[in-house]
Amino acid sequence: MSASLLIFLLVVPNGYGAKEKPELSDEIKEIIEHVHNECVSQTGVAEEDIANCENGIFKEDNKLKCYMFCLLEEGSLVDDEENVDYDMMISLIPEQYTDRVTNMISNCKHLDTKDKSKCQRAFDVHKCSYDRDPNFYFLF
Repeated sequence: MSASLLIFLLVVPNGYGAKEKPELSDEIKEIIEHVHNECVSQTGVAEEDIANCENGIFKEDNKLKCYMFCLLEEGSLVDDEENVDYDMMISLIPEQYTDRVTNMISNCKHLDTKDKSKCQRAFDVHKCSYDRDPNFYFLF
């Protein structure tokens, strides 16, 4: 499994039922924990703020916003000009979730505009994704 796919599982909604986390191998859990810890360390975000996003509580906090962008960067889903490759993100998802995730991303990626900071752009897309399909949204 590629690093990008692992990060995709961190930041993009998944289809394991209403707020149930996917079953992951110990190896994948270790990688997720490492990326999560790296991004928490880089941004100083509160764990509570990350957890609250799953319930639709998106705190207007720069640390949380930059945590969301950090996950994308760590997953190699961002180019040198800080553009998120949404097509790559969609290509990484399991086939059974393609339509649902494509719908969410297609309806939210327009919020990723260069007139905002990279962190604000990531936050806006995450919040929109939650609003589009709250039972399908996860953030680790």
